[in-house]
Amino acid sequence: MRKLSILISVFVLFGLFGMAFASAATVAVDLAHGENEKYLAEDVLEYGTNKTLAHGIVKTITDVEWGYFGDPMAADTLGIKHLGEKITADALANVDMLILGQPTSPFQPDEIQAIAEWFKQGGKVLWVAADSDYGSGPQAQDIANSVLEQLGVGHLRIDLCSVEDPTSNAGASYRVVGLVQPDDNTPDKEKLTQNFQHGGKVLYHGPAVVAWVDDNGNWQKLVDGNIPENVYRIVKTSQDGTIVENNDPPANAYTAGETGVFPLLAVEIIKFDNGKQSVLIVSGESPYGDYTPTWEAKYHGVDLDGPAFVTNIIHWSLEQAAKTETQTGGGGGGVCGPAALVGLILIPLVFRRKK
Repeated sequence: MRKLSILISVFVLFGLFGMAFASAATVAVDLAHGENEKYLAEDVLEYGTNKTLAHGIVKTITDVEWGYFGDPMAADTLGIKHLGEKITADALANVDMLILGQPTSPFQPDEIQAIAEWFKQGGKVLWVAADSDYGSGPQAQDIANSVLEQLGVGHLRIDLCSVEDPTSNAGASYRVVGLVQPDDNTPDKEKLTQNFQHGGKVLYHGPAVVAWVDDNGNWQKLVDGNIPENVYRIVKTSQDGTIVENNDPPANAYTAGETGVFPLLAVEIIKFDNGKQSVLIVSGESPYGDYTPTWEAKYHGVDLDGPAFVTNIIHWSLEQAAKTETQTGGGGGGVCGPAALVGLILIPLVFRRKK
């Protein structure tokens, strides 16, 4: 009985070691293409007061390693690792998730190539966040779509318009309060909605709307009855969402004045021939930076679940990316296995008699 207890303890110990090792993913944020660092390190303060509503992203999500691309002088302020002034294949080698938070200056061809090759390895998460077509927003839309098109895989795009919501908002229809309501078939969807205190309300201040492009290059609305395989809508407007045109060119899929439930953030799980999969997240606003990013905890008197949702989707997407064809449950592969193997190697030592 004593030996059995020791054996069980060995497996538990190395199982826990494996889970701890699995959680040490590296998440990189891009600050090299015009994005700003709002809420990455700084706390969220209630407007007009010094009351802290939430800590910054890197101080809150502490079970991952954080890095960034951009000005090396920002490292001290951010308190995270500087990965390079531009995105390269070498710099991405140990990155599990890359967030492009509303870029406003173009990526160089070698940067996009590096991102595409990295993503196609499998086990990766790429989050491309854009903006509405208001003001300088079309530039961010074009850059986001350029990255998505040159990725070479995936169907999700940002349509060239804005979406407003006269019902679910923070005092104005363009201050959209999105609703975290994952499609019913979303894998492990309960992990996306945990720890909410305000009904899954998240701010999408002047957002774009997510669309998709079929294999023939035709733009499509991402609405009920027209959702491609392995695509899941996660954040949506209310049923009163309204498509708005602010600047030319016109939208490719949606029509100005059209109303209904529209996607503010969608996910595509892309499977590769090597048995691995990567996760593509496309959103009409950014989790960090931006005028008022999704990390916002309260806006114009509306309490929000921004910090909880961004935390959830980072954890959820990393878990989904770590799955392989042979896995049907949650969690990543290739980590607990080696840990268990170490446990097996130690078993003879447990049972060997002392001489």
